[in-house]
Amino acid sequence: MNTEELTTQLKARIEALVKRGEDVRADTAKLVEEASGKFYQAKDGLSTLVKAVAEGAVEGAQGSLPEHAESGLKAVVEGLVDGLAKSAQAVRLTLEESTASGNRFANEDLSKIASDFRTIGEEVVEVVTTAAGALGGHLKEQTHNLAEHARQTLHGIWPPLESAIHAAQQDPVKLGHETVHAAAAAARQAAGVLFSELGQYLQKAGDKLKP
Repeated sequence: MNTEELTTQLKARIEALVKRGEDVRADTAKLVEEASGKFYQAKDGLSTLVKAVAEGAVEGAQGSLPEHAESGLKAVVEGLVDGLAKSAQAVRLTLEESTASGNRFANEDLSKIASDFRTIGEEVVEVVTTAAGALGGHLKEQTHNLAEHARQTLHGIWPPLESAIHAAQQDPVKLGHETVHAAAAAARQAAGVLFSELGQYLQKAGDKLKP
């Protein structure tokens, strides 16, 4: 599935969640966590995911009463932050466990992970502000605190992830089969679908580098 298809599918699912109006936060978080591994492989990575989620929320809330639009957007943003935070934790655990086991990730993959997560807080604030504007000026002021909370939460996940990336970059080598299987059970459980998607991608990258 290419990036356009992934984006279209995610937008449609978020739109449907907002229109349904039940368990929006929890289900958004689950969708984001599941999609993170797939969007990691896209050119713009998680930035594309964040935009797709916001656009889906706007489309789902359009035409509804102001209070419903506000609550729907709030739930989606909270779910987005939850999903990204859990994804970052999964990546961090995977890196830490693999590095501790003496395995290494390809430097280009580590750089991609860093690029995706370093500025994710600012990107979420931007798309939340844009989404609020699209739904009506009355939401701009009301979503300011929500956007700032998202920024602070996502900024908080970066330092420990950065440390794990830095440790893995100390002696980067090309990835082999064993790296995917090196993470402990705790890392696998925390990563869920993300570990599977990211692990499969990295394993394929290692296969291509084998002589």
